[in-house]
Amino acid sequence: MLPAYAGESAIQLGATNTSDLFANIGGGLARRARLLDSADVTASYAPDDGPLDGWSAFAAIQFNAGGDFSGTMVGDLQGVSSIDQVPGIRVVGAWVGRSFEGVGAIKAGIIDLNTEFDVPQTGALFLNSSQGIGIDFAQSGVNGPSTTPDTGIGIVGNWLAGSHWELKAGLFEGTPGDPGHPSRTSITLSGSEGVLAVAEIANRFAPHSTVRAGGWIYSAGFETLDGHESHGNAGAYASIDARLIGVEGNDEQGLSAWVRLGAANARINPVRLYFGAGAVYTGIFGDLDRAGLAVAAARLGDHGRAALGLSSGETDIEATYSAVITDWLSVQPDVQYVVSPGADPSLENAFVIGTRFTLIWN
Repeated sequence: MLPAYAGESAIQLGATNTSDLFANIGGGLARRARLLDSADVTASYAPDDGPLDGWSAFAAIQFNAGGDFSGTMVGDLQGVSSIDQVPGIRVVGAWVGRSFEGVGAIKAGIIDLNTEFDVPQTGALFLNSSQGIGIDFAQSGVNGPSTTPDTGIGIVGNWLAGSHWELKAGLFEGTPGDPGHPSRTSITLSGSEGVLAVAEIANRFAPHSTVRAGGWIYSAGFETLDGHESHGNAGAYASIDARLIGVEGNDEQGLSAWVRLGAANARINPVRLYFGAGAVYTGIFGDLDRAGLAVAAARLGDHGRAALGLSSGETDIEATYSAVITDWLSVQPDVQYVVSPGADPSLENAFVIGTRFTLIWN
């Protein structure tokens, strides 16, 4: 939860630039290409000893360019690219934490919820947004939960209950960012927006293998899809991520797979159920190259279908391969086939191809 860094300095600076070149070559809204870009600059502080041993701090600024590939080219609900954001410069992280050896930790500040809860392991390889945080959770709230780039104020604590159990809970502002001005950082706490409460339990039952279950609830009231009022918006998720085949003598290589299920209040949220699953093999041609196949299926509830005039749901099938070219460059070709994009019966299935380029400096 709270990273520690070895080396001469407790202060670590880093930068990452991620670029996605995507083209929709069939179906969807339009057959065009677009370049998306996301650049992050980070600073971390985590001393190994001294009077501040156990304390840590983190700050991150993100710049996004391009944007709206899904909205103008594909028409999908889930987002074929995790960096497809409204262009702008935002503070996406600024927190201070304290760890207690063998017990747990606590942190407070501007926090990306998806770095603490519903964190993907094997699924993090894939580019579709639902493999980062399921759309059942991502759709919630007025402006989504506190996830990049619209992060907000929060406090998170975890308790290490035994050798492989962890309990975690957090409170976040109910409306992170500013829906009216999505390109800038905005922190506004008010009683009307309420809070988002999240809790999760995880069991690391074997090396590289974890089962987790969590739930979330908003304290504010929401308008239902049929025009009424409902107090509180809630949902739950569960996942299992496991190493299926290992490689003797190399802890990083092998075959891993996962399954994730999520559900949300169908009176308030268009997507009622979500199913995600896939597998990744590490070490095909080199020690760290990875290839994977995944599916992300969003199913709408009856209220959402009736109110929005949509079909039963959307399914994204993704195949990807990531090659580490140097210590500072990786290249990742990617193919996605979107069945019923946007759950819109008027749109044909979309066929999207692209490549992600990641530059790292630290």
